[in-house]
Amino acid sequence: MVVLALALLVAAYVGFKRAHIEAASSRVEIALDWSDFQALSRSYDYNQNAFLIALRRAGLTSLAVSEELGSSINSGREGYVSGGQALLDQARIGGLADPVLADLVRRHAIQPDTVYLSVFTPVAKERYLTQLHLHFSPHSISVVRDKPPYLLAVRTQLDYFGSLGFGLPEEPRTVARKLGLLLIPRLQNDERFDADQINAEFHDVLTHQRVSTMIFFGLRNQVLGYPQHINEAADAFHHSHINYGSIETYEKTQIQKGDAELAQKTVGQTVRVEAISKVEQDKLDFETMVARYLLGARERNIRVLYVRPLLHQNGALSLQATNVAFIQRLHEGLLARGLQLGRATPIPAFRVGSRVHSLLIGCITLAVPALFLLLLDLLGHPASRTLVIAAFATDVLLFGGTALIHHELWGCKILALLGAIEFAVLAVVVTAPVFTAPTPPTLAAAMLAGGKVLGTSIGTALGGALLIVGLLSTPLMMTEIERFTGVKAILLLPPVIVLAVYLFTRVFGQSATPVAQMAVAPVKVYQLLVAGILLVAAALYLVRSGNQSDIAPSAFELALRSKLTVLLSVRPRFKEFLLGFPAMMLLPALNLRDRQRYGWLFALAIGMGTADEIDTFSHLHTALGVSLLRLGNGLLIGAILGSILIVLYRARWAKTAE
Repeated sequence: MVVLALALLVAAYVGFKRAHIEAASSRVEIALDWSDFQALSRSYDYNQNAFLIALRRAGLTSLAVSEELGSSINSGREGYVSGGQALLDQARIGGLADPVLADLVRRHAIQPDTVYLSVFTPVAKERYLTQLHLHFSPHSISVVRDKPPYLLAVRTQLDYFGSLGFGLPEEPRTVARKLGLLLIPRLQNDERFDADQINAEFHDVLTHQRVSTMIFFGLRNQVLGYPQHINEAADAFHHSHINYGSIETYEKTQIQKGDAELAQKTVGQTVRVEAISKVEQDKLDFETMVARYLLGARERNIRVLYVRPLLHQNGALSLQATNVAFIQRLHEGLLARGLQLGRATPIPAFRVGSRVHSLLIGCITLAVPALFLLLLDLLGHPASRTLVIAAFATDVLLFGGTALIHHELWGCKILALLGAIEFAVLAVVVTAPVFTAPTPPTLAAAMLAGGKVLGTSIGTALGGALLIVGLLSTPLMMTEIERFTGVKAILLLPPVIVLAVYLFTRVFGQSATPVAQMAVAPVKVYQLLVAGILLVAAALYLVRSGNQSDIAPSAFELALRSKLTVLLSVRPRFKEFLLGFPAMMLLPALNLRDRQRYGWLFALAIGMGTADEIDTFSHLHTALGVSLLRLGNGLLIGAILGSILIVLYRARWAKTAE
C-alpha cells in the first residue's frame, strides 16, 4: 500500500505538470484554403479583398497556400507553359504571335522534347528559375529571353513538368502580408531532394515573415524528405521554428508517408490538423461542420482548423455571408471552450530531464506489481516473499530493459495496460462486501449506500486513470503520433476477469463451484441462450469501442450525442452513465435474494463501467480537464438514473413484500 500510494503520488505530479502544459498550449489557427477561396470568389465575382477582410474580422487567422504545380501555371497570372511539339504544331497552323518563339521556329531551334515557360514578372522569373534548379540539372535549363516577357526552356516531358512544384505564388503571399494573416505553406515532396534542396524550400518560404505551420500535399501523399531525407527535413524545421502540421486521418491509406517519423523527430513543433474533404463537406450541413471542428479542437488536441469555403448557403444567408458566419461561429466556439486564436501552439517536449524523468516514470511503474500483490491478497491468496520479489523484479527488468534499448515508451505502454486492467478489476472487488450486506431499511439509507458504492468504485478506478496519465503523458502520445494500442483490452478483460472471480471464488459471498464440477454438469437451454446473448453483446461492445468503430452509430444515437454535447459541453460515455454507474447505485438497495440471483450481472455491469472510466483517460490526445468533465457529467447523470432505479425498485419491492 505504501509503494502504491507513493507511485500514485508521483503520477499525480506528472498529471499536474501535464495539465499546466495543456493550459499553455491553447492557441488554435483557423486557416482558409487559398485555392478554393480564389475559385469561389472568381465563380461568383466576389471582391477577394473585401471578402477576406470580412473573414479576417470574423476570426480567420491564417491563409493556407499550396505550392504551384507545373500543371496549374497556365491558370495563374505569372506564367504560361507550352510544350515544344505544341508550339511547332501551332506554327504550322496559324503562326506564333510571340516574335522570339516565331524566330526559334524559323531557325528550327524549337525542340519537341523541351518545355517552354513564358514568365511575366521579374519576381516570378526568380521563383521559377530557383525551383527549376532544384528539380533539374543546370544543363537542362536555359534562359531564352532575359527581358519581359521572359522565356525559359527546360528539356523534359510536359507531363513530368506538370507534376512538379514551383513554390508559393506571389499573390496570396502579398494578400496574407497586407491583411496580417499567418501563412501556412503547403509543399509537395520530391523524392530526389537532399538537404540543400530541402533547406532551399524552407528559405523560400521564410521570405514571408509570418509563417506558422507547414503542411504537405501531393498525389503521392508524402512529407518533405520522404523516404531518405526525413532527418534533413526535421533539421530544417528545428532551424526555422515552423510548426509541422500532422493531418488527422481515420484510415491508414490516408496517412501521409513519413508522417510518424517526421513527427517523432520534430517533438515540440508538431501540431494536429483537421480538415474536411470536399466530397465529405458537400454532404454535411452548417451546424454539423461547426460542431465537428470545435469537437476536434477541444477533445482531440487539434490546433489547426483547415477550412475550405462552404459552397451551400445556410438558410437565408448569401454564400458569402454563410462563409463569414461559419468563421465567426468557429471563433466564438473556440473562445467559449477556453481556447485562443493565434499561431498554433504545439505540445512542448514533456520531459523534466532524462535521468529525473526516467526515475519518476520508474517510480510510477512500481504501482503495477504492488497492485497485483494487493489484488491477490483481496482474493484470498496472499503472496509469498518469493512472489513479491519476482513481481517487483519483473517490473524493474521490463521498464529498465526497454529504457536501455531507447524504447522506454514500449515498457510504459505494457505496464500502463496491466495497471489499468488491475485497477478496473480492483474497482469492482472493493464493492464485494455490498453483495452480502443487509438491505438498507429506508429510501434515504439506500440512496446513501448507493452513493458510497459509486464513490468508492469510481475513486478506485481513478487510480488506473492516474497510472495511465503518469506513464504515458508524452508529446508523442498527446499528439497521437504514438497510440495506446491496449484500449480494447482495457474494455474487454476487466469484465471477463470480474465475472470469473464472481463465479469461481467466494470473494462476492457466493458458494463457488469448482471448475471440474462445472465442466461435467449438464448444460441447460437457458444457459446456452444466456451465453449466446453475452457473446453477441461482447462482440458488439468490442467493435463499437474506439473513436471510429466498425459499426456506425444509429441516427438516434448520433442525435442523442449531439444533444448531450450541446447541453453538457462534453458528452459523457454511454457505458458509464447508462450501465456502470446506475448499477453501482442500485446494488446495495437490492434485497439479498435478488443480489444472489442477479449479482453476476451487476458485477459484469460495474466492471464495464470502471473499465470504460479508465479508458476515458487512455485517450491521451484529450486534455485532462475535458476527460474529468466527461467523467463528472457521466457521474451526475448516472447518479440521477441510479436514484430513479432505487425508487422504482423499492416501490416494486414494497408491493411484492405486501
